[in-house]
This record gives sequence, C-alpha cells and structure tokens, in this order.
Amino acid sequence: MLLNTVRAEWVKLRTTRSLYWTTALIVLFTLGWALLMGYANGSTFQQAVDDRDTSLLTALGDPSELFTVSTALQGLQLFGTMIVIVQAVITVTGEYGNGTAKLSALAAPGRWQLPVAKTVVYGAVTAVVFLVVGVASVFLTAMTANMQLDDKSLTDGLSLGADGAWRAVGLTVLSSVLVVMVSVGVGYLLRRTAGAVALLMLWVLLLEDLIGAIPKIGEHVTSYLPFRNLNAALSGTPIPDAPWGTTGSLIYFIVIVVVVFGAGIAVLRRRDV
Repeated sequence: MLLNTVRAEWVKLRTTRSLYWTTALIVLFTLGWALLMGYANGSTFQQAVDDRDTSLLTALGDPSELFTVSTALQGLQLFGTMIVIVQAVITVTGEYGNGTAKLSALAAPGRWQLPVAKTVVYGAVTAVVFLVVGVASVFLTAMTANMQLDDKSLTDGLSLGADGAWRAVGLTVLSSVLVVMVSVGVGYLLRRTAGAVALLMLWVLLLEDLIGAIPKIGEHVTSYLPFRNLNAALSGTPIPDAPWGTTGSLIYFIVIVVVVFGAGIAVLRRRDV
C-alpha cells in the first residue's frame, strides 16, 4: 500500500509545474550566491593584501576559515531551505486547495501513508538537487575566488577533498530532507499554504531571534530553538551554554522534526479531510 502511494505521489509531483519552478529557483539563487561570495571574498582579501591593510585582514580572519566548503554552502542552506519549505508545504496544502485531498485519503485508508509518501518522494528529489547544487556551489565559489587571488593555495579548503568537505555536503543534504519532513507536518496541521509557509518562514528568519532577545527568558531557551540547533550542526559551531555539542544539536532537531511530523499525521487521521 505504501509503495503504491509513493508511486502516486511521484506522478503528482512530477506533473506539478511548481516543482520545476522551485527547483530552478534553488539552482539560480544558490549558484548566483556562490559566484558572488567567491568573487567578493577573493577580491576583498586580495585587496587587503595588496594594500597591506592589517585591520581589514584581521576583520576577514584566517583564510582557512574564510575559504571553506561550509562558506560555499551557505547560499544553498539559506535560499534552498526557504524554497524547499514552500514546495514541501504545497505538496500538502495544494490538495486542499484544489479539492483532491479527500480522493487522496480514500486511496490510503490508513492516511499515514500520505505524509510518509510525500516526504519520501519530495525528500528524495530535494536530496538529489541539494547534492548536485551543493557540489556545484563549492566548485563555483572556488573558481571565482581563485580568479581574484594571487595565492591559489588560500582556497585549499574550498575543495571536496578538504577535511570535512563531504560531511558538510552530507549534512546540508540531510537538512533538506528534514526541512521537507517538518514542512509536510506543518502543512497537515494548518492545511493552508499561506499560514504554513508564513509560520515556517517567520520561525526560521525572525521568531527564533526575537525569542532569544527576550530579557530574562531568551538566554534560558535559546539553546533549545530548533533551527538554531540545525544551524549549529551545519556550521560545526556549538551553541554557547547548550547541554550538547553539534551532534547533539542535530539529534535535537531531528527529534523536533519527528514530533511535528507525527503531530501532522495524528491530526490527519483524526479529523475529516
């Protein structure tokens, strides 16, 4: 039954125009950002070296931390995540909008197969897109940075052969699948595209920062904000005062995702479609 639902979801997804638009936007924004970051970091660093501007060199920091795979993936992690949220939510709420949600539920009597199949199908698509675009981002960032730098060895860390490079790429791919999963869960909880997308976007871009800034409260809860923990795992930088390191942050985010996804399934099974 689950396999049949997965096949049906794949047919629906690949015949949806929004999939191609959102995928194209991920490629466009991410690779554009990679080109820009490589050029900007390379030219700024080289200019500081040429001018012997020690204050700027100090501000830029160690080249081994400036020219890294993690830096090259920042555009994908930012723009890609936002776009994936939109598309993942639409896979759920689009059915409520066009009136096909009841038909989908009738085809899957247990109902849990629907969110699982949507996550499997779009999660797989997203994983492939993020892997390909992530590798391309590293290549383009290194290429444009090297075009500006006299010392090409400064970008040794901008290579898939660098220490931790594939771990960074793998974590970025994993994060995309987790974002699909949590977005599907929220989609079933709210059933409205605007509401689900707005909630997730605001949470990622604004609410966590606002919560962390609340006097006397923020400092106690900031270590437990889900997307802050995801960012800590992706960057490899532990959250100060958190009871766990970067691996713990990833596990914590996975737990939150599973809880939200499970809540979405529970609501789907209990209420009328």
